[in-house]
Amino acid sequence: MDHEAVAAFVFLRAEPRPQVLVGIRRPEFNDRHPGVVSVPTIRIPHELALQLACLASAGLPGLSGLPGLLGADGRGRGHRRAFGLPRATTTVEGLLVETVLAKKLRMGDALESGLVSGECFVHCVLRGDVEDPTGRDGSVEPTFMVALVARIHSGPDVFPVSTASYSALSWADPEEFVTAWRTRDGQRLFPDASPLEVCIRGLCVQAAVRVLERENADVA
Repeated sequence: MDHEAVAAFVFLRAEPRPQVLVGIRRPEFNDRHPGVVSVPTIRIPHELALQLACLASAGLPGLSGLPGLLGADGRGRGHRRAFGLPRATTTVEGLLVETVLAKKLRMGDALESGLVSGECFVHCVLRGDVEDPTGRDGSVEPTFMVALVARIHSGPDVFPVSTASYSALSWADPEEFVTAWRTRDGQRLFPDASPLEVCIRGLCVQAAVRVLERENADVA
């Protein structure tokens, strides 16, 4: 079976303190993984996912057989690109970040008017069989996931608190995010969410945890 290709976006802001953007997938418009705690994601062409993986890994052999790849410098980082600035969409990374901001986070106007900008890069690539026990058909999708980091330099306060894709969006403390993942406790991040509906699992969160653990190691 062919792998689905998905890009996961780890949006990070430094002010007022280091935080990561997290949301709850709205059940009405997400056939797969409804009610699941997630970082923003979007499906992309398989060829594009392979291209990004090769750029980040400097063409390491055996790409298709590895469960995860880090960047050529050993720190899991590809080239840094801009988003939210003129000509940012001339790079693949900038185009992907602006696409997910516009489509999934309702921020097209903020991008167009220059209210939000930052830098982005490919961090790592993961592969896995993604289950969907609460989805419409419960099918398992072999998935090839590219994780991109997007650091917000301006406009963190213009991010919405909900969209058509996410019933709730919030900035979370990185340590709380990692703990919520390890304990499978989605309510740790969204205390007001129903325990019968919200859960935290999936390859995108796993990729985000990898990013945050690397970020913490870089600071230490």
